Amino acid sequence: TIHPSQKFIFFPLIGSPPHRPISSKMMQRTSYILLLAIAAAGGGADAFKFMSNFAAPKIVTEDQKVKIAKTEERFGDKKLVVITGCSSGLGRETVKNLLASDKYHVIGAVRNVDKMEAVAEIDGFNMDNFHIMDLELNSFASVHKFCEDLKEYQLAKPLDRLICNAGVYQPSLPTAKWSVDGHEQTMQINFLSHFLMISKLIDGMKEAPDPRVIMVGSVTGNDNTVGGGGVYPIADLKQLKGFKAGFNNPVAMADGYGFIGAKAYKDSKLSLMMMSNFLHSKFNKSHGITFSSIYPGCIAETPLFREKRAWFRKYFPIFMKYITGGYVGVDEAGQRLFQVAHDPRCSKSGVYWSWNGGPREGRGAAALEKSGQISGGGGAGGGWDSIYVNDQSDKVNNLELCVELFQTATQITDAQWPEAKTFTSPCPTLKVITAISTNMIAREELKRMADRPGFNEDGTAVKLTKRKKAALVADKVIVQGVLGNTVGRVGKIAGRLILGRIPETAKTGSFQEEKPLDDDAPVPTPGASEMIMAIEANTNESTKFIDVVDEGDKSLLEGEIFDQVFANGNKADDDSSGEREWKVGETEKEKELSTA
Repeated sequence: TIHPSQKFIFFPLIGSPPHRPISSKMMQRTSYILLLAIAAAGGGADAFKFMSNFAAPKIVTEDQKVKIAKTEERFGDKKLVVITGCSSGLGRETVKNLLASDKYHVIGAVRNVDKMEAVAEIDGFNMDNFHIMDLELNSFASVHKFCEDLKEYQLAKPLDRLICNAGVYQPSLPTAKWSVDGHEQTMQINFLSHFLMISKLIDGMKEAPDPRVIMVGSVTGNDNTVGGGGVYPIADLKQLKGFKAGFNNPVAMADGYGFIGAKAYKDSKLSLMMMSNFLHSKFNKSHGITFSSIYPGCIAETPLFREKRAWFRKYFPIFMKYITGGYVGVDEAGQRLFQVAHDPRCSKSGVYWSWNGGPREGRGAAALEKSGQISGGGGAGGGWDSIYVNDQSDKVNNLELCVELFQTATQITDAQWPEAKTFTSPCPTLKVITAISTNMIAREELKRMADRPGFNEDGTAVKLTKRKKAALVADKVIVQGVLGNTVGRVGKIAGRLILGRIPETAKTGSFQEEKPLDDDAPVPTPGASEMIMAIEANTNESTKFIDVVDEGDKSLLEGEIFDQVFANGNKADDDSSGEREWKVGETEKEKELSTA
């Protein structure tokens, strides 16, 4: 693909001697060089911008063509959205807004399919753009099945939005309720199952143009506010002792202490907000995915409070609406969650979204007109432009605890995360240098580990495997012996002439002499020189061949020499050792190496 701003004139290559015809490969190579030269001359550095998105052409099979056609028929140009828990409350209102925009194909992930079908009929959902799928967040097996069913349904369409909305709130429980997997229900439904789902879906999301993962947080998980820091119990994962212990029945809390239903909910929201920040740090650059959390306001009249007592459900909305001003209707909250999924401004990753609502909405009609907006996650009002990036508490921003949360949750859910690989420059020079230096670096590291003791994280000495010991022997024989006395000697002389001697000032300046190893310190494994001496002691002088008693060691050594001499240092597969064969003749004949 050539950028339209670049104009090229193509002409045949002429002037070739008749006795030396130009091959097709030579013509192609010369044409590429000529094209790039003209582009550089015409526009300088900007002339190469058209190559920024260059990709090798892909061969599409007939089956893939059919799959692409079905994908276009099913989704058209709409973005694909998955939202959990959308048969009531916030999720239901969000789906209404998504479908009303006519820009999204929405998948409702719910545990009660019959209820969702009834809601879709009552609300008049366009079923061409709405699909219902079964998901029970109380079960990790159900999460796995949902993700597999989703991949089958989406065909060749990447997932554009994942909205982790489903949640339960069980503050009145005297004891914990347990999931299918034996974990406390609130934490598994609100956090752990969403955590597992994200791990399975984000690798496919990176193909979307503007992928977003949105987690519905809560002011109760952010203790730098009155709602989160002034009402007991306070969200606090402490040292994650419950998670580190496996979080299995009877361990009901992430911190490992006694169960409180309201704290389990707050801890789960704190976990979601922390994980949004951590996943942003880990996968935003490598996968291009936006990770964010939101607090849409206090939805005081939502089924989330269905397990609260009747008097609370009656008076709590009145208190939030007329006393604190934090009340938000479920319809407006749905618009806010929709905004984070839809608004281009919300493609910012690693943030916590809130809205400046009008204080005590309903008591002061001119509140907004008189610039009476409150600063912080406020109540109703404020409109589309009142969105802002809210501050998060020290607990949410605790990076060390975020890492531990990720590690322990991965162990609990058995999640398999994709590798977070950032973009590598396609520079051909880098590839050539990498190919040349890889084997040299590996050999030098082996020597460094053998010459000095080296210690693992637990303080024990680094012990070389038999494979690494064999590599050291092969390096001694081939690289240091054969090559070192030929090409290597020339290289050393040239290096001294070009680089000169090491300055004396570079050798001085240490404030302490290097201390000898203590007698009781872990003994390092033998180095290459000791191994060579041991092997030479067993060398048969009449044959000049190395006599290796252990057949396994012999095989390793032969493999290493084979790799370094004939395979440019590339390791052969472990099960391919049978394909190598040493043919040894009489002592006066040369040693011949061939492949079977």
